[in-house]
Amino acid sequence: MAEHRYEEVLRHLRSEGRVAVTTLAAGLSVSEETVRRDLAELERRGLLRRVHGGAVPPRLDQEQPLIERGKHNMRGKAKAGEVAQTLLSDGMSIFIDTGTTTLAFARQIIGKNITVTTNSLDIALLLGQSLPRVNLTPGTLRTKDNALVGYETIAYVGRYFYDMAFMGIGGCDIALGWMDYEEHESTLRQALRGRARRRVMLADFGKFDRQAYLKTFGLEEPLTLVCDRPPPLRFQQEFAQHEVDILHP
Repeated sequence: MAEHRYEEVLRHLRSEGRVAVTTLAAGLSVSEETVRRDLAELERRGLLRRVHGGAVPPRLDQEQPLIERGKHNMRGKAKAGEVAQTLLSDGMSIFIDTGTTTLAFARQIIGKNITVTTNSLDIALLLGQSLPRVNLTPGTLRTKDNALVGYETIAYVGRYFYDMAFMGIGGCDIALGWMDYEEHESTLRQALRGRARRRVMLADFGKFDRQAYLKTFGLEEPLTLVCDRPPPLRFQQEFAQHEVDILHP
């Protein structure tokens, strides 16, 4: 019975990005104390990380390859992409950085009358035949996610100004802020902060209560946050104190 519960907990975690003790107890028809013991065992096995009131995916020292990350919460990322595309108007010039949620967003803008600049080969190939213009940054190819990264990428971004910059993120921690796994992403996103009229962060629910390696922005960073559903309440309360607009279905 315990192994069956473990499988159910992990199934919900993969689907939702976070699980709550109270919800699991009701769904599994067991006590909250039983659920807490289950979460402790799964944490011991390295399959999740306990947080206040529940659990989130384990912290990874390195981010998974794009093809693996793309398998997680596909529906949620598609929902975030659908919401994000409503921000666009004809004739805009936007930047889209690399990531699974930004790729889901790119799928929603095929055929739109906008100009896109990106450091993602996948996004450039997806949009290249359907948009008026697609610009690809220079840089060194990182094969795990087909991204162009490095000093040339940052220098190129610094030469232009965009109506909007659509950014992914590695994780969001209530104490540490918006976080990334590699310096390339963190530096690029910091550079985009000053090169766009509006910064749009695309983050599915699984990114919250998740630590990465580098702090990219504090939670007070002014931006538009697009999610597949509302962030956890404590994040909403923190964002409400700053210039952070939250959009979700």
